[in-house]
Amino acid sequence: MDLSRSSSENPSQCRHCGSHVSRDFARTFGDEDGRIHRCLACDSRARLQKGSGAGQDVRYPDPEDQQGRNHGPRVRATERLIVGGDDG
Repeated sequence: MDLSRSSSENPSQCRHCGSHVSRDFARTFGDEDGRIHRCLACDSRARLQKGSGAGQDVRYPDPEDQQGRNHGPRVRATERLIVGGDDG
């Protein structure tokens, strides 16, 4: 257990957008200290698999630069859109 982390740093939060991430997600996609720099709420799965979650520069279109491109599945939940529900 790393006790050198500051108390204000939450390892279960994305450092980019603040969304909650699981320990398994941070361990899999995060940096060597278990911090997650991007998550499915703010980045695409393809970019995460190439290292964006660990804070690496990735040569793949960033959803922030091309809005609506390759957003992760959790984006709809954060934007409060109803997907597949009744309108009435």
